[in-house]
Amino acid sequence: MRTVSEEEVRTLKGATEAACKLGGGVTNFALLTRVNVATLSKYASINEEYSESLMPVDVAIEADRWAKSPVIVSAMAKALGYRLVPDEDAGLAAPARLTERDAHTVLSEAMDVTRETLAAVEDGHADACERKKIRKELMELVRAAETMLLKVRG
Repeated sequence: MRTVSEEEVRTLKGATEAACKLGGGVTNFALLTRVNVATLSKYASINEEYSESLMPVDVAIEADRWAKSPVIVSAMAKALGYRLVPDEDAGLAAPARLTERDAHTVLSEAMDVTRETLAAVEDGHADACERKKIRKELMELVRAAETMLLKVRG
């Protein structure tokens, strides 16, 4: 019997979709990994026929690298009751200098979240497509905030 719940599968599929979108879409990502567009789409699909199709870990790492944020790996960690924290000893290149542009980027991404949310609830109900758009904008906001946080930490 599997221990991964249907809800966890949906969460992982949502994270997969978000990582691919943050990186520019499945069509572009397919050129950079070992999996084709159709298969990548199955990994993110919540259709019943693809419920068992989850992204392999090596492709998930590539997707998160491409998205410049550990979206999928964070979802995996959360499913196990953990959360990721940046490894300050990873030997990564020092983050760029904090600029006004960072503040504008975070504000712009936050406004995108606000715009999509207001549009979604205008009729009193956010449908699946609207929630998907909000999720994408939220992931972009998180990535912008994480980038700025790295710069602030130095």
